[in-house]
Amino acid sequence: MQTLDAPVFEVKQDSNWYKEEVERREKTKEFFNKIQNSYIRDNGFAFYHESHFGIYADSKDYEIYKSELTKHPDKNGIHAFKKRSTHYKLFKEMLDEIPRISPFKPHDVFGLNNMNQSQWVSDRWFYSVKDENKIPKKSIGIKIEPISYKKYLEIVMSIIEESEGR
Repeated sequence: MQTLDAPVFEVKQDSNWYKEEVERREKTKEFFNKIQNSYIRDNGFAFYHESHFGIYADSKDYEIYKSELTKHPDKNGIHAFKKRSTHYKLFKEMLDEIPRISPFKPHDVFGLNNMNQSQWVSDRWFYSVKDENKIPKKSIGIKIEPISYKKYLEIVMSIIEESEGR
């Protein structure tokens, strides 16, 4: 597991942003589990985004859905579902139940182009930022908390040790 660079901030677990992201992640997992368990037999489902998904050309699933897929695969060997197909509409409807979160939310919280990357460690969500002085004061304490780099590394190490001990 790679670690973030200092300075590190943790998204507060009682913030709306955290709760919305956890809900979105759970619903996304449910969607993929339902697809894999109910519709796909050979791990042939490919997903780009909410309106572009399909089946790998070399999977057994291709033969099942062939009439609902585009004739020619894209550069990755994926035949996309036709927009008017039955399964496209069904999968799209399932995807519409997943809450959308603004991709600009981290910019609002950490400042424009101020975050390097994020990481989930167990049920905790961390962000590495470029300059902690550029973070809007209104975000600190309400949505995010600064965390010492040493404490962050201790959390990561405890998760690694826990997973190796199993």
